[in-house]
Parts: sequence; structure tokens; C-alpha cells
Amino acid sequence: MKKLRLVLFDPDMEYIELFTNYIRSSEHAARFDVKSFSQEGSFQQYIENGEQTDILLKATNDFHLNEEHTHIETTLHLVEETPENSTEKNLFKYQPLGQLITQVIAFHYERNGKKEKKKMQSSGETSVISVYSASGGAGKTTTAFHLANEMKQNGLEVFYLNLELINTNPFLFNVEDKSSSSPLLYYLKSNKDQLPSKLEDMIVVDDDTSIPFFYFLPSAEEMMDLNEQEIQLLIEQLVALQTYDYIVIDLDSTINSTVLTALKKSDHVLWLLSNDMYSFYKTSYLLEELHGFLNDGSFSDRVTLVLNRYTGAVDPKLADTAVEIDSYLPYIPEWKQLVSKEQLNNPVFAEYVEKLMHTFQKVGV
Repeated sequence: MKKLRLVLFDPDMEYIELFTNYIRSSEHAARFDVKSFSQEGSFQQYIENGEQTDILLKATNDFHLNEEHTHIETTLHLVEETPENSTEKNLFKYQPLGQLITQVIAFHYERNGKKEKKKMQSSGETSVISVYSASGGAGKTTTAFHLANEMKQNGLEVFYLNLELINTNPFLFNVEDKSSSSPLLYYLKSNKDQLPSKLEDMIVVDDDTSIPFFYFLPSAEEMMDLNEQEIQLLIEQLVALQTYDYIVIDLDSTINSTVLTALKKSDHVLWLLSNDMYSFYKTSYLLEELHGFLNDGSFSDRVTLVLNRYTGAVDPKLADTAVEIDSYLPYIPEWKQLVSKEQLNNPVFAEYVEKLMHTFQKVGV
């Protein structure tokens, strides 16, 4: 991935040192080529030289750019008071640096549009990917949705299967005027012989993302009524369609027959953690116990441990749990309070999910 040229202009040398040290010591080191200036003369000379700059972070308004400076793609201002309107590209200087960098990347991509996706080629087989967590609130549904969406945008055929007790499909997808897939539950329980011929008729396709899914009406009672054999049959029949490269399963943060069956049938499991002791503690014990629950001594080989809402550092105390993180997803400040589907469209999170997708992608990209 080509590095982004980021230029920081700030008379505060202490802040420059803090900022540049953070970039060098974090995972962002592979993303940014950073140049910093504290003296206006040196900064002005750099600007006038016309070097291509992807992002300019400017902590002073004393130096003004003009229309001739077309070699600078994105200019952002660091301000010392929390800005009332973030759309003006004013970023609070003293927020956690991980959050600041996330906002910087988001502004840059929103200004320049989403990067063109490389089309992936199908392996010709259907793989089952489950998204799971040992504790609630880790961001499973958001991650599963983004994973399915990124797969779709990368030219892969994907099916999103929500097996939570209360599914959130009406929040993720446009279900207005869509027929319910609930009759499928009847065929699973009472008329299994007709299931293969009825399955495709029960599939709903989202108008906005083109992601296919089952539109089950939210009902914990109906989902709890499904047994292990019925969940297994549903997954196997979706695979037997030979239509999809991937089936992404969104699971509850619990242990029941539905979750255990889905984990057993999964080729890969994305196990999400929150950046807190409860999530790490539960993961350390439950991951080990699942080998016995599933009667699969190699279960952990199919698991990728993903730390969500990562801000650039993990508290050393969490290392005592012996949980080894395999991948990271960034903290998105705009998601502190999710109230609409439109908020989910975030280019920074999408880019991280795309990189995560490549970790278990079976074919070249």
C-alpha cells in the first residue's frame, strides 16, 4: 500500500515530537510518510517547492494557502478547543492520537472519494465465516455487515446470515416492501424435503448494497425453537446452492446450540474483543473451553482474534490474560452513538475490514 504523505505544521515542538513518535510506534507507521515543521519559514519553503502532499495538518492560521497550491489534496486544521462543527475540517488537537488519526484518514478519503476496489476472483467454493464474541457490545453486527459489504464491493458473492435471537436486519438493510423469509422456518421444521426448492425464493436482496439475506421478523422465540440439526441443515443448504463465495454469519455473544453449530460449521471465525478486562478475561477462558464443546482440538487454528475500537495502544495489564491479538479495527468516534444506518458508511473502518478480509481470503487478490 502506497504511503500517504502527511505534513504537520505546528510551532509547538513538544506536540510535534509526541505526534511523530506515536506514528512511528503504531501500526500507522506503514501508512504514513510524515514530515513536520515548527518554523514558518521552513514550512513555507516546503509548500512553495510544490511537493505532492496528501494531507496537511496545520495548527496555526497565520499561514494561508491559495489556489495555486494544488499539490495539497487535503488540508485540516488542529484547534485547541472542541470544534462545534466538524464539517469545517477543524479537528480537536488534544484528543487521543488514535482518534485524531482516524478522523484525519476519514476526512481525506471523503474528500477524494473511495478507492477503486480490486476485483477478487472466486475460488469456486463456499466458505463460512462466523463473527463472534465472548462478550456483548464488541461490534459483531457492525463488523459482519461491513465484511459482507466489502466482499460484495470486491466482486465476491456473499450471503449475510443473522442468527442472533433478535436480528437487526431492519436497521442494516432496506426491508420496506420486502417479503418476510419467515416461511423458511416452517420448511426447516416441518417440511425438510421441500427446503432445497424453496430456499432461493426466501432470499431477500438489499436495494442499497445488493447483499442477499433472510428477512426474519425479529422473534427470540422462533430463533430459540431452532435446534442443532435445523441450523446445520440451513447452513448446508446455503452452501449447496453453490452461489456464494462466502456466507457471513452474525452470532450472539453466548453459548447455545445455534452458536455451537455455526462455529462447528465455520471455516473461519472472527472473534471480536473490546479493549477492556471483561472481554479479554472471558475470551481467554471460553476460547479454551470451546475445543471441548466442539470436540475439535484445532478450533483455535480457525480463529482470528480481532481487537475492535483500537485507539493505538493496549493497556499492559490486559497482557496478563495471555490473549494474543491477531488483527485490529479502529475506534470510530462517530459511532459512539449509532442512531441511523447512514452512520455505518465509514471509509476508515471499511479499509480495515478489507485488510482483515485478506487474512483469510483463500485466493490471490
